[in-house]
Amino acid sequence: MPRSKGKLLGIDEAGRGPIIGPMVVAGVLVDSSTVPILEKLGVRDSKELTPAQRRELFARILDLASYVVIVKIPPAVIDTVNLNRLEISTIAHIVRRTSTIYRDLDAVYIDAVGPASKMASEVRRLSGFQGTIVAKPKADRRYLPVSAASIVAKVVRDEEIEKLRQLYGIRGSGYPTDPHTLEWIREAYRESPHSPPWFVRRSWSTLKRVAPGWYRAKSTEASNKSGKSRQKSLLDYLAGRSRDS
Repeated sequence: MPRSKGKLLGIDEAGRGPIIGPMVVAGVLVDSSTVPILEKLGVRDSKELTPAQRRELFARILDLASYVVIVKIPPAVIDTVNLNRLEISTIAHIVRRTSTIYRDLDAVYIDAVGPASKMASEVRRLSGFQGTIVAKPKADRRYLPVSAASIVAKVVRDEEIEKLRQLYGIRGSGYPTDPHTLEWIREAYRESPHSPPWFVRRSWSTLKRVAPGWYRAKSTEASNKSGKSRQKSLLDYLAGRSRDS
């Protein structure tokens, strides 16, 4: 990691692929002097840690971080906005919010979605941040602030799934490849074929096979002022919610 005297922001997500539950995007801001402490504690990519290790490190990260931002994106948003676009706009929101509060933010590290240089450029455009933005594949293994963010996002996502287990009896991990999750969806569909639970992502193609009445194709286009189609953004969803309320 390049040397820096300012603050470093790592951003990562958990839950892009599941058919159940939210996607969680987390930003963890640390002083550059804190990075060796994270390494000594054993902070690394959340996928390389056990649930118990993640929970223990989660508490330590919250103690050490200057600032933590957690964004939970519900299925209703995921079903109406292009997923890559949604993640990039959420990351930009975290960068913009953090850089507004902490003027000494020096660099941002992001786990790349799609072409890395294009992602970094888009986050810069949307956030207005003029410092260093590094977007790299597998950044959660390469940069400790991103590793810390991956742990925070994963722990929060797991907590959300546990709440759904307690409240609704869902089973499995929530991923479409998990047979326990699929069996729970089949059972829930037989009981209520016309009323899908709010926490199921209806645009996932898996539903065509296991719960076809719940499936709804994702529409990611919206019209601009000239009447031309464009990709929906998070702002389109929020504007729609404002009109409905």
